[in-house]
Amino acid sequence: MKKTNISVLLTATIDPKGVVFMKRSDPLIREMDYITALKKWMLTPFHLVFCENSNYKIDKIRKVSEEYRAQKIEILQFDGQIFPREFGKGYGELLSTKYAIQHSRFIRHSDYIIKVNGRYFIKNIEKIASLLSKDKDIYVMVDLKRNLTIADSRVFAFKTSFFLDYLSKFQDLINDSKGFYFEHALARALLRAVSDGHKWIPLPTKPIIVGYSGTFDISYRVSKIRWLAGEIIHRVKNYLLERY
Repeated sequence: MKKTNISVLLTATIDPKGVVFMKRSDPLIREMDYITALKKWMLTPFHLVFCENSNYKIDKIRKVSEEYRAQKIEILQFDGQIFPREFGKGYGELLSTKYAIQHSRFIRHSDYIIKVNGRYFIKNIEKIASLLSKDKDIYVMVDLKRNLTIADSRVFAFKTSFFLDYLSKFQDLINDSKGFYFEHALARALLRAVSDGHKWIPLPTKPIIVGYSGTFDISYRVSKIRWLAGEIIHRVKNYLLERY
C-alpha cells in the first residue's frame, strides 16, 4: 500500500501591518513565536511548508531551518498583506494557503495538507495525522462548532481539491469587520463538500496547542486535567456524530 504523503502547512504573518482585531501584533514578538514553534515542528516526521505573507525579513527563520533539517522544510514568502485591513487576518490566511498550494513542491506531491497557524505547535499532531493514513477516503478533517456554523481553523486537514473547489470560493465573503470570518467560510465550504458526497470527519482527539492567540494575546496552554476534560467531551461528540 502506498504511504500517505502529508505536508504540514505553517502559515505566517510576522508583521500584520495594522490588520483589525489583532492584539499580539508586535513583529518582534511574533517572529519569536514562529521561531519557537518551528524548532518543535522540525522534530516531527512531516514535510513542512512555512509560508510567510508580510515580506518581513526572515533571515532568522531561514537560519533555524538550516540548523535543523533544511531538506524537510520549504520556505515560501510573498507580499500578501495588500488588502483592506478591515478584512482581517482570516482573509490573509486564505491567501497564504492559496499561495502555498500554487507554489509548494511538497504540497504538489502530497495526499493531504495539515494546515496550522505557524505560531502554534500541536503536541499530539502525529496522533491526529495517523487517521489520514488509515482512511484514504477522508476529504476534510476539522472540528465544527456552534451548530455547524463555525470550523476550528487552528488545525485542520484536507485534500488539495477541497481548497480549490470549495474553500477558495468563499474568499470574497471573508470580512472580519462584518462578522464573517475564515472559520465561517471553512464551515460552509465543508458542508457544501459533504453535500456533494465527500467524506468529513472531526479530529480524532482534542489538539494540544502550544502558543499564543494572536487575536487575544493569551496562551493556549492548559492543565492536563482541563485537557482531559475537554478530551472526554470531544470523544463524546465524535461518538454521537458517528451514531448519527
